Amino acid sequence: MGLDALVQAGQALTNIFSGISGIGAFLVIAGLGILLAVGAGFVAYILIQFIKSLPKMTPWEFLKFVIVSAVALIIVGIIVP
Repeated sequence: MGLDALVQAGQALTNIFSGISGIGAFLVIAGLGILLAVGAGFVAYILIQFIKSLPKMTPWEFLKFVIVSAVALIIVGIIVP
């Protein structure tokens, strides 16, 4: 189910970029690549900061984190299908 959505998104991007030719296409793809790299770096930084702060959490903070994570997973589970 999730892999099919990824394949469809890839095909949609391929269809969008197939009509573009020349330097404009290169610049758009380069810009999207840069944005993707910056986004991945930001996510990695946040994840590393969270992992570092996890052992320092009090039990109450950890419980709040678990509850927020559960609610987020429920919302994502409702939206995705």
